[in-house]
Amino acid sequence: MTREMKNLIAQFVIGLVLASSCAIAQQDANRYQPYQPTVVGGLPPGSKGLEQPVYVADRVLPQTTSSIDVTDGIAPEYLSASNLGFDESKIIPATTKMNRFEAGELVAVIGEEPVLVGNLFPANKITPQILNHPQFEMQLRKLLMEVVTRKALAQRFIDDKVSGKPLKERGDARKQMKTQTAKIFHQKWVPMQMQRMNCDTTLEFEQKLAEAGKDLPTMQIDFSENTWAQEHVREKVPETPIVELSELNDYYADNIDEFKRPARVRFQMLSADFSKFPSKEEAFKAIADMGNQILLGGAPFDAVAKRQSTGLGASDGGLFDWTIQGELKSKEIDKAIFANPVGGLSQIIENSDGFHIVKVLQREPGYTQTFAQAQAEIRKSLVDKKASKMRNDFIKRVREETAIWTKWPEDIPGSRDISELQQ
Repeated sequence: MTREMKNLIAQFVIGLVLASSCAIAQQDANRYQPYQPTVVGGLPPGSKGLEQPVYVADRVLPQTTSSIDVTDGIAPEYLSASNLGFDESKIIPATTKMNRFEAGELVAVIGEEPVLVGNLFPANKITPQILNHPQFEMQLRKLLMEVVTRKALAQRFIDDKVSGKPLKERGDARKQMKTQTAKIFHQKWVPMQMQRMNCDTTLEFEQKLAEAGKDLPTMQIDFSENTWAQEHVREKVPETPIVELSELNDYYADNIDEFKRPARVRFQMLSADFSKFPSKEEAFKAIADMGNQILLGGAPFDAVAKRQSTGLGASDGGLFDWTIQGELKSKEIDKAIFANPVGGLSQIIENSDGFHIVKVLQREPGYTQTFAQAQAEIRKSLVDKKASKMRNDFIKRVREETAIWTKWPEDIPGSRDISELQQ
């Protein structure tokens, strides 16, 4: 999560506390009101409209003649399916010729919220070429998996905040929460994106969004959902779970090879590459002259390297930073830098590329880190792994506890076939 997004979410949480405290207050006529969506065609009978449509950005179908291009930097952060408990490898490939999807076709209902094809791809980008592309259904299903998780978390966040309140107060609190998030979107997030896109006016910004198949209302709803989803995970899952000392000891004992550190060396090198000279003899004269300037004339190694060396690193004074034993392509040079005394010049070394002289600056022998040395690194690794598992488990549980109907129930464990709603 970027620092800017964290700041926006922090402002949202502060505003949420204030909003909750006045949830039952009468709203002033001039008070900022959140976007009220229009009715979208293709919804189930009795639906009042798509309250929280989804916009999924930065998606391009491979090898299509009409790609879904979007402009970088204008999409909010998303909770990715790959790290939220979904196994994308379990998406079942289409085995028969699929029906032609239209933008208004219903593909899922999450809680009481419908999701249409046009909510997953910009409706004005759903061309016949894309609809008939063999990868379209797979892309659609992958995006739907991400949307299911995000919507389930966002819905749970709002439900938790209004839980236990009388019915009317719950409705007022929901409105206040949406209003507070909408303010952050328009007052903070939109100006930030306009600056990134070098837009001087809102009209110019909206035009660029339209060119990418986007619009502010759907992006506002998307921003709200994403903010609520991330905040719900942050509230319910500790960022730094406790790791016991015994866990650290067990990990160190079971993974001792991770803490072996090979020998390494920092060195400088002069080179006379055969490819840079008319003959092998001329290359030898050149490397010998460079060595004599340093050994007999007292010239600085890096000055000679910059002036005359023809090998890698010459412009940096022939410097090679920490190099692990066995890492170099040249076995001759590798042997020399781990055998030559620190600070002294080596003899002239010949390999397939040319003649070389090395000077060892620092050398460390191989060793195994002690538990005390490795403890901080182990703790960080285990904290990260434990936090990730706790997040995944929590998100999976929220998803499983949410009523979900989808066109592809095999993709999402616990979901039901959407045909049940259409009978």
